[in-house]
Amino acid sequence: MSFMAGNTAVENSRALAQSALPNAPQEPYDEPPRRIAALRTRLGTALRSAAARELRLADRLDPSPSCAN
Repeated sequence: MSFMAGNTAVENSRALAQSALPNAPQEPYDEPPRRIAALRTRLGTALRSAAARELRLADRLDPSPSCAN
């Protein structure tokens, strides 16, 4: 099983919310099927790669720092 960023935060917030309301109904957490998880991982990788290319292109077009006064 691979680690996916965000799952831990979601699980922690769910556990905190459920511990704050001890009489609240507990909802079971179902892991997404492996095929969907793998697709989500590949899609995230592709989007990060595209964003990195966009930033490199933007730096070539305008290499001045964007935070300059």
